[in-house]
Amino acid sequence: MFQFIKEYLESNDGQATKSVKVQFRKRSEHTNRVFIWAKRLIEDELNIDKEAVLVSAIFHDVGYAESSDDYSKHAEKGALICEKYLIEQGFEAKFIEKVVYLVKNHSKKELMLEKDTSKELILLMEADLLDESGALSIVWDCMREGAQEKQTFEKTYKHISDYSGRQLNGNPMVTEKGKAFWANKQRLVQDFINQLGFDLALEVDERGIL
Repeated sequence: MFQFIKEYLESNDGQATKSVKVQFRKRSEHTNRVFIWAKRLIEDELNIDKEAVLVSAIFHDVGYAESSDDYSKHAEKGALICEKYLIEQGFEAKFIEKVVYLVKNHSKKELMLEKDTSKELILLMEADLLDESGALSIVWDCMREGAQEKQTFEKTYKHISDYSGRQLNGNPMVTEKGKAFWANKQRLVQDFINQLGFDLALEVDERGIL
């Protein structure tokens, strides 16, 4: 499945994140990490379809390969690609229906607040959010700033505070394990911003942000 997704994205110019123009980010690598986060999240869960969560994690962003002009439709298009693949591979109809539902709805993060949202969808959305946050988000900010014509430590500090620092505004996770993972990321981001601000001798507020 991973090989199919990678080749599909590559052949349809879906690897790059064109909206923010960063050359270092590949969508297939994001997919791999979301799969890993999903495995971590489902490890101790009971009474859920773990295979559906993992398969939907693999397919969740493949729709970007056919959404170059309208990224808001990537989940719906990805669901169609996923459905076709699973049918061709001989998966059972009920399993296909469940996975397609997860892929189609994974971007509707507002559903995380609804009581009747399935646990499988919650876990997929948590896995999606947990990637490219925390330490990886800080590295992203640094790499993006490093590609700019004008580069200073202070400018990079401000960018990290504005972007990675947004993770300090709340905890969007629903499961206890997800909340713990996010809280760890928040502490890391806060400590990093505080330490960098201190090293640069910048005036900061009570949160340690310029």
